[in-house]
Amino acid sequence: MPQWEYNKLDLNNVPPRSSEIDLLDDAGRNGWELIRITANNLAYLKRAVEDDVAPGAPPRAKPITVRRKTATPGASRV
Repeated sequence: MPQWEYNKLDLNNVPPRSSEIDLLDDAGRNGWELIRITANNLAYLKRAVEDDVAPGAPPRAKPITVRRKTATPGASRV
């Protein structure tokens, strides 16, 4: 039975000059499969955990995470 690892992306805080689609595309290239996007714009992903890594295979990519930025007091939003 396959083993899975899970990841969560906050699509509300995508870096400037990027889009949610680009972020999800990058995750897909790293083997992540989209499970669901919630109403509050969080994307849940999964990928199979490989037990045996083939000799000479590239190292597994670290999970992609987007950190939530906090607003500074008195700063206006555009």
